[in-house]
Amino acid sequence: MSITARLLGSAVSHWGDDPWAGGSWSLIGRHGTPQDRITLGTPVGDRLRIAGEATHPTRAGMTHGAYEQGLAAATWAINLGHRRVAVIGAGMAGLAASRALTDSGLAAPIWEARDRIGGRTAGADVAGGAFDLGANWLQQYDANILARLAEHLGLTTIPTDFTDPLVLPSRPGLSLGDDSSPGGGPASGGDLSAGGDLDGELRKRLAGAAEGASVADVLDTWLRDPGPWTAAEVRRFVDAEIVMDTGVPLSWLSARHGFEPGVGEGDRWIVGGYRLLTTHLAAGLDIRLQSPVQHVRVNPGGVVLTCGVVTGHADAVIVTAPVPVLAADTITFEPPLPDSHRLALSHLCAGRVEKVILRFDERFWPEHGYYRVHGPSDTCISEWLDATAADGLPTLVGLFAGPWLDTLWTGPDPDIAARATAIIRAATT
Repeated sequence: MSITARLLGSAVSHWGDDPWAGGSWSLIGRHGTPQDRITLGTPVGDRLRIAGEATHPTRAGMTHGAYEQGLAAATWAINLGHRRVAVIGAGMAGLAASRALTDSGLAAPIWEARDRIGGRTAGADVAGGAFDLGANWLQQYDANILARLAEHLGLTTIPTDFTDPLVLPSRPGLSLGDDSSPGGGPASGGDLSAGGDLDGELRKRLAGAAEGASVADVLDTWLRDPGPWTAAEVRRFVDAEIVMDTGVPLSWLSARHGFEPGVGEGDRWIVGGYRLLTTHLAAGLDIRLQSPVQHVRVNPGGVVLTCGVVTGHADAVIVTAPVPVLAADTITFEPPLPDSHRLALSHLCAGRVEKVILRFDERFWPEHGYYRVHGPSDTCISEWLDATAADGLPTLVGLFAGPWLDTLWTGPDPDIAARATAIIRAATT
């Protein structure tokens, strides 16, 4: 393995700072239940409906969940006889809704705040390769409607086995504020995700928690008597299975409902990225980029959208903005959203998992496919996808969660990429 590999290019995500995302994907807090997702997606009268991954009771946090909810919202509008339906947001739910409405002969303009389509799917061109800075995998592949679209389009997809990551040792001596330092934290142990009994114990404890309990509550109790495992083993397993999957403080996350299914069910990533799907879905649609809607007014006779000095009129509106955007009142509603919807929003949020894409001229890591590195303190964790199969050029896609983000994700993007590179170099050399 080379120790002289040169970084050819990089890209870094900033979902936590993105005003049109506010985080990575929706999660259920300690006072919430899956019913909050259903409530949020319940139509408000016959002219307003919120759609997106956060409203799917069983496929939340996933692109095909967003897509399915967009289709459901379009069917709702069609069945009510609406002829012109405004769609807010050109993410997967918005594209699905507008595509279905347009194909049914209806007017369905999309008002998109960004200068691009895709929402929390975001393509990145790095040193000649096309990758994803946002959603990366087609999850629950066998039951994934977007996987069927990818197959129809003849796209190449690569399986990822999340159950068998290669756990790499993080070296002592890393100071997270020092780009030049070579490694970090205590040496890693074995692959704890393969411990079926530990996984079963975690799930049993979460399922048996009281309503309103957080994951942190369950973990605190467990660590008082962790046997037959050590406290360190339990903590590291929780970091790998929950922190990496959510990116929120465990004191906020619901014990009973925050650990939702989805990851590791035949997941595949798309060579060329999600943009191959979003570009196909967007073809021929009326998409108005850089058009952030600030206000939605629902009248007895229709809907009025306000975007700066521009107004739009429709029979109905489908709103696909993410939970943090809605919760922050970035879009205001007249009349206000019902109390039931506001309460549901208060029980949901989006975690923060950030991504870095690194392209090298030589491989310096072992051939395996998926890797895990634990950080220098509890809940610091990163996982790495070997994306070299995309075009043969050595490429790693790193996902980071937990307190690591507070120190790694500061300053210019090249500095962030350099820190991430130092971590994976130290773990593999």
